Amino acid sequence: MIKDLIANLTVAGGRDVAGPFAVSIAEMFGAHVAGVAFAYDPVIPPTIMGTIPASLIEAQRAENDKAATDARTKFDEAARRAGVSFHSWAMGASIPGSADLFGAMGRRFDVSVVGQAEPDKAAPEEMIAEGALFGSGRPVIVVPYIQKGGIKLDRVMIAWDASRSAARALADACRFSTRRARSKW
Repeated sequence: MIKDLIANLTVAGGRDVAGPFAVSIAEMFGAHVAGVAFAYDPVIPPTIMGTIPASLIEAQRAENDKAATDARTKFDEAARRAGVSFHSWAMGASIPGSADLFGAMGRRFDVSVVGQAEPDKAAPEEMIAEGALFGSGRPVIVVPYIQKGGIKLDRVMIAWDASRSAARALADACRFSTRRARSKW
């Protein structure tokens, strides 16, 4: 049974798919959903470290803080509209540090939800997904970057090779049994 889940909210341009998808899961299962938006530290190449004015670094930091706050606000509004229990927060971190943090946070939730990075774009979501997969020890849903709607549980596909990891994946997926979900249909 899914009681609580966490979503990484997209802040670095592009559309957030993880937040709305996580809200739809919380709505279906009557679960609590948490959203985290990272305000990334400015990335400064070491070769030009001393030549960038502090005001430019602070302007970048302020822009990143605003992006995280905006992502959090959108998530909060979506969760309110859906009528689900939720909380959210924004926190500062480096891009690699955010992946480690999100993986550690995921340990306290039943499921982590992350968005897939768009192809051909370097995005923090790639590292966040990896951090959740390898750092949380919990099920992770990677929402495709082209996702338009919420969760649907009308089809099931199982790829089975009789391995330990396949057994674990199937057991984790059983949490999504529609018999346990509060269905709208």
